Amino acid sequence: MQEKAAMPSTEREESLKAKTAKGFLWGGLSNGLQQIFALAFGIVLGRILMPEDMGIVGILTIFSAIAAALTESGFVSALSIKRDITHKDYNAVFWCSITVGAALYATLFLLSPLISRFFEIPALTTLARVAFLNFLISSFGVSHSAYLNRNLLIRERGIATMLAVVIGGVSGVLAALFGLGYWSLIVQNLTYCLIVNASFAYFSAFRPTFRIDLRPIKPLLQYSSKLLITNVFININNNFLTTILGKFFPTATVGHYNQANKWNLMGQTLILSISNNLIQPLMTEVAQGDDARRIRVFRKVLSLISFITFPMMFGLALISHDFIVLTIGAKWATSAAYLKVVAFGGAFAVVSNAFSNYTLSRGNSTVYMWNIISFGLLQVALFFMLKDVKLLYLLGAYTVLNMIWLNTWYIICKDSLNYSFSFLFKDVYLYAATALISFIGTALWIDSLAEPYIRLFMSLLSMGGIYLALCFFHSRSMFLEIKDFFLKKM
Repeated sequence: MQEKAAMPSTEREESLKAKTAKGFLWGGLSNGLQQIFALAFGIVLGRILMPEDMGIVGILTIFSAIAAALTESGFVSALSIKRDITHKDYNAVFWCSITVGAALYATLFLLSPLISRFFEIPALTTLARVAFLNFLISSFGVSHSAYLNRNLLIRERGIATMLAVVIGGVSGVLAALFGLGYWSLIVQNLTYCLIVNASFAYFSAFRPTFRIDLRPIKPLLQYSSKLLITNVFININNNFLTTILGKFFPTATVGHYNQANKWNLMGQTLILSISNNLIQPLMTEVAQGDDARRIRVFRKVLSLISFITFPMMFGLALISHDFIVLTIGAKWATSAAYLKVVAFGGAFAVVSNAFSNYTLSRGNSTVYMWNIISFGLLQVALFFMLKDVKLLYLLGAYTVLNMIWLNTWYIICKDSLNYSFSFLFKDVYLYAATALISFIGTALWIDSLAEPYIRLFMSLLSMGGIYLALCFFHSRSMFLEIKDFFLKKM
């Protein structure tokens, strides 16, 4: 299966443009619908399940995530960018991924009693052995996923993911209604994995054969090895706290944090899906333009991200209590206090993503990798320094670290961009300060409203109104430009 086009270059270019345009449409639609369905299923499951249920499953997340990263090994990206690709490449990755996935599953299957003993939760042994089937199932879909990516089959990927989200969510809800407790989350995850990987295989033209030749793996690893290390540490960074809390805090506390972090990550994902679809053409200009154009376009990109991110994430912090209690019930009220803190850090993590993407676009994958690793090691160190304080204070320290780490990305990028700190202040911190003033200005009076539905609505209305008014006052030209940009895109 040699993927070489026989059509003229002009025709190929038009075909690529058509695929890309269709991809943006389907990618944006799919991401939006997935967020809506995830929100709906999250609310239903939150009303049925207890914090302990979410806590015990959350403890295992880091093991599955790291194993999945090792199984995938960066092959999806490596196959997507390889110049000339044949059936042998896909086939080699298919069998390599399954071999690695099976070996990792066997290892973790045997280690499950030790995991259970470490966290002093006997039920974890059986739970882990079933939950870890996720990455084993996913290993069968690595080559198919790469095929869809390489051929810009974004509509097909969107359909596959949507089916998996809906069927997985329905399965989880039904399991919860039948009283399966934390097992309903495992049912949801396993169903999602089965459906999405089966759908990837259905939409992909690649079919594995038993003529196994692993020689193509070596050149692919030259590219994917750094990506693999980076992905492992990204998963550690994202899941370390959820897992390690299970050793030092009650399972219910882990569940409350896991619930708060889920909504925080959902908010970040929503913003990133919006910004990525809106800003993709501008990011291309950043990479291709001359120095003056590069800095001008990057500033527009960063200002737009900041303009969206800070009011949305600070707004999530503002409405956290009413949102949590009204949607998933008063039993999760502790989660609301955690969400109020982590949402602030989540805003800075989203903005940092613009700098990290720019770093990758310049080919600085080694710098990117070491910055991710350093951030992860600092998170681990910070936890062990503060593990004896209240969890709320620990989360506050993590939020401060996210704020500080934005500046490390700035330092990495400033010379190649010729990007001064005054630019950073205008493009990021001014919007953050504006959102914070809007947050405080609303928080000072909003509790005087007794009705929670009215309070939630007025919180958003008040904070949004103050924020837009202040932005119009201090950044009128940028405000108007962003308004015109959104109107054109809409």
